[in-house]
Amino acid sequence: MAKALMLSCLAVVLLVGFLEATPRTPNVQVYSRYPVEKGTENIVNCYVDNFHPPKINITIEKGGKPLDVKQSDLSFDKTWAFNRLVYAKVTPDGEDVACRVEHSTLAGPKVVKWGEYLPL
Repeated sequence: MAKALMLSCLAVVLLVGFLEATPRTPNVQVYSRYPVEKGTENIVNCYVDNFHPPKINITIEKGGKPLDVKQSDLSFDKTWAFNRLVYAKVTPDGEDVACRVEHSTLAGPKVVKWGEYLPL
């Protein structure tokens, strides 16, 4: 009896874990650390959240070329939705700066531009 109860509990735990770990498409936000001034170095942040599975590729590009980036540890919440912050030093000069995200739930790369709303 105890063995059957333990197997039933294990099955419920596995089922709940499977249901909560459904694929999720990432949300992408691009913003600067400081107020933007043309010609003044700043930090561009690319915050990607609410995605599953955890395998993801996040780059920040300027003029279509990847920048050297730093990133936070991969984090997740109680629903197994993951998030990560990637950031890079950038000097705004009118050239496009964008965050490129590649994930299994996307048909192709998701590109979110930073420069479209900047007062340059």
